[in-house]
Formats: sequence, C-alpha cells, structure tokens
Amino acid sequence: MAPPTSRGHHGLPSLTNLGTNPMESFEGATHTEVVPRSLLVALVLAGSTAASAAAQGTTVGPAGASTAPLRVADALGAALQANPSVRASLFEVVVAREATRATENARTPVFRASMDGTYRESFSGTADGAVLNDARSVTAGLGLDWTSEVGTTISIDLSTSASWRTVNRDPSTTTSYAIGPNYDTQLLATVRQPLMRGRGRDVTLASERSARAGAEAARANRDLAVSGVIRDLLSAYWELWYAERALEVQRGAEALAEQQLREATAQVALGTLAPAERLRFASELASLRETRRTAELTVATQRFTLAQLLAADADGLSVDPEVPAVPTLGELRVLLEKAERSSPEILALDATLEQARQSALSARDATRAQVDLVGSAGMVTLWADDSLPGLQLPTGRPGFIVSGGLEIELPLGSSAADAQRAQAEAQLEVAQAQRQVGTLTVRTAVLSAYESAVTAAERIPLAAESASVAEELATAERGRLELGTSTPSVLVEAQQDAREAELRRLRALVDAMVAVRDLEHTAGVLLDRFSLRGSAGLSEVRDAG
Repeated sequence: MAPPTSRGHHGLPSLTNLGTNPMESFEGATHTEVVPRSLLVALVLAGSTAASAAAQGTTVGPAGASTAPLRVADALGAALQANPSVRASLFEVVVAREATRATENARTPVFRASMDGTYRESFSGTADGAVLNDARSVTAGLGLDWTSEVGTTISIDLSTSASWRTVNRDPSTTTSYAIGPNYDTQLLATVRQPLMRGRGRDVTLASERSARAGAEAARANRDLAVSGVIRDLLSAYWELWYAERALEVQRGAEALAEQQLREATAQVALGTLAPAERLRFASELASLRETRRTAELTVATQRFTLAQLLAADADGLSVDPEVPAVPTLGELRVLLEKAERSSPEILALDATLEQARQSALSARDATRAQVDLVGSAGMVTLWADDSLPGLQLPTGRPGFIVSGGLEIELPLGSSAADAQRAQAEAQLEVAQAQRQVGTLTVRTAVLSAYESAVTAAERIPLAAESASVAEELATAERGRLELGTSTPSVLVEAQQDAREAELRRLRALVDAMVAVRDLEHTAGVLLDRFSLRGSAGLSEVRDAG
C-alpha cells in the first residue's frame, strides 16, 4: 500500500475517496478478501459452506478440519452460517417483523357467526291451579367489526330466529295456547366515534409505527452483530496469518543458525575459529529454538480463536499464505457522513427514538377523557301464521331502530395513565439524549479508528524499508565474516535485527488490515464492503433454518 501523500479533513491523511460503490473504494484489496455477495448468500441460505470450500480444496465444518489453506470467502461463509450471535440477531428480526404484522393486522375486519337453540319451561298460576308453560327458539346471527385509521369503530349485526311458545293467557282457566312459529329478523349497524381519547390517525397508528420502528431497530442490531462477527473473523484470520508467517521466519532463522553452527564446528576442528566464537552460534540456536516454540504456541492459540468463530475444529486449520494488499481508505469526511447516516448503531438509536415518540404519544392520549359518540340504526321484522298473506308486514314496512348518545369516562383524581405519561415522556428524553451521545460516540470512534488506520498504513513502507536495510546489513556481515573482517557476535546481532525487522514488516501489514476493517465496522460500511447490507441471505435465514 502506498503511503498517504496529502492531508484531508481534521488534518488527517486523505486517501482514496470513498465513492457510492463501496467495492470500488477498496480496489487495493487482494482477491483473498473479495467475496462475491452471491457466494455469501448461498452459504448462509443453503448451508453450502462445505460444498463451496470443497470446490476450492478446503473443508470447514464443526466435525472436520481444514485440509487446505482457508481463504477469506470460506471463513466468512462458515462464520455467518454457524455463529450463534448472528443467528440470534437474525431471529430477533423475525420476531420484530412478526410483531409488526400483528399490529398491522389488529384492525383487520373481524367476521362473527353464531347459532344457538333454547328450550325453557316456566309455571304460571291460575284460578284452577298451576300451569306449565314452555318456550323454544332457534337463533342464528352474523356480524362484522372494523376499526378505521381515525379510530371509528363500525359493527354490523344480522340476526334471525324462529320461536314457539305454549302459554296460558287466561288466569281464570288452565287452558294453554300454542303461539308460533314466529320468525323475526334484525339488522343493526352501530358506529362509535371517539371525540377525545383514541381519536385520529396518529393515535390509532401509533402501535403500528412503534412496531415498525422496533423492526428497524432489530434489523440495525442484526447488521451490527453481523458486522462485528465479520470484523472479529477477519481480525482472527489475519492474526493467524501473521502467526504462521512469524513461525516461518523463526524456523528459517533456526535453520540458518543450525547451518552456521555446523560450519563453526568444522572451523573449530580445523583450527580456523576459536571455540569461544562457536559458542556464540550455539547460544543463538538455543535462543531461536525457544522463540520458535513460543511462536508455535501463538499459532495454536490463534487457530483456536479462529476455529471458535467458525464453529470448526482447530486441528490442521491454516490460512492462505498469500501476502495481503491492504485496502485503501476512504476520505474521512465521506466516512463521517456515512457513519452518521447509515451506521447500524445510529439506525438502532433512531428506531429506539421513534419507538419512544410513539409510546409518549399513546401515553398522552391515554390521559385524556374518553368521550365517544355512539349511534345505532337498524330495522326489525316479524312474520307469523296469521291472516296476512305471504311476507306482508303490518303497516307494510319493517320496524325501525334508531339510537344515539354520548359516553363519557374520566378518572376522579390522578390515575395510572398520568404516571405512565410521565414515564413515557422521560423515556423520550432519555432516547433523545442517547441519540445525541450516540452520534458523538460514533463520530469520535470513527476519527480515532481513522487515525489508527492511517498510522498503520504509514508504518508499512517504513517497516518494509527497515526490513530491507536490515537484511542487506546481515548479508554484508556474513560476507565480512567469510573474509575475516567481522566476528560471529556482530553477525548474530545483525541477523537478529533483520529477523525482528521482517517480523515488524509482517506485523505492520496485519495491523493495517485489522485497522482498516475496524474502521469500516466503526463507520458502518463493513457490510457494504462485502455487499451484505439488507441482503436476502441475511433477511431470509428463517426460511433456510
């Protein structure tokens, strides 16, 4: 990666401008970190990590170990499929989405139907004694309830019944008369319109808007969790890469020290080298063997860390040895704008703030008096076995029902709704303050991460130059020793400096890789880097799980 040559916003180096297409803004990345969206979506949806990795000669899974170096694409696919925190955040989105559906369907028209039959007996007293009366009826009814967006409740009921009675109509005798069958039908429409509490679209739709904000918060938290997993996965991947390369450096140095010790031993036998000078090579070899063992432990530890994120077996796990090209950075101003606009943390805080607003709106409405205008209108008919032909009714029309009035409900004194309103308004103030704090926190974190990434990037050419000079010096000292103008101590020291400089060069590469990915995560653009924000693979895992 070329060192930055200009200074941008806030006095920090301004590198490649971050355009609208995040993939175009990181053209410096090698193919080891370019992961097609289609591949990751397929891995997440179909669980085809093993098949995809097998196509590249790699096997990653809970029960198996790597049979070939692991590439970034395989690692990301396995982590997104197996990581528990990712799955938890995905299903939290499903929960929030279903909650939204529940509130949206709360105003769906409700159809009602009923049918029942009744048989009832009673006694009546007459001059000649008690008489048994009975009544029988069969009733069927249909109804429809619906609530509009402005709070109006409309109910329509249609009922019909058939009845028969046996009743004593003359208390001076015990004679009973059979009446019926009588058939009646009633159609009634009832409208209730809130005038204060529960009135208006804002109040009626508050629960739906709150649920939608909850779903947005769940999606933002999902993106944050997935971005965090990707950041941790890439960090662990490149830390293992460094550990393996450092082990190679240590083994190379150890092999060179063994060769030099053999040559020194031969020179001592020939009498051309003092025995004390040979001990300097022997001491260096012993030190390198100790250092190599420590490097092997570091490799094992990093394998365990990466295997945990992959939910895989650490045995035989290794990464692609290809040297990475560090992705270029975007312009700080653009990164800050993207972070404040689309960072998952900011989006989650915005959604929480919207939920608090809707809760405060509902709480304020609940403290208002309930004043409802209620009206009903309908008609009723009755047909009986009488002298009127067919379905003809008395007076030639059905009977009408009309009613209307006001219903008022209000507490006598302070109520629970007053306390709930105060609580909701306090929570709104908290959410507003948290939004402001979140903006400042994200901005500060981006500035800090950008400075760290720029510093890490600037170290790469410096470390490379230092390693080159140190290697040239070590080569020169080996030549001088062969000519007899140097000593083993000076050579060993020069080789130590060259080895440490090479390790610093490798460390600078990895630090830059990790710093850039941490910056992208902090700025909320890491998912864009891999074209994963809002992808079907993350949204529809429920269907695959």
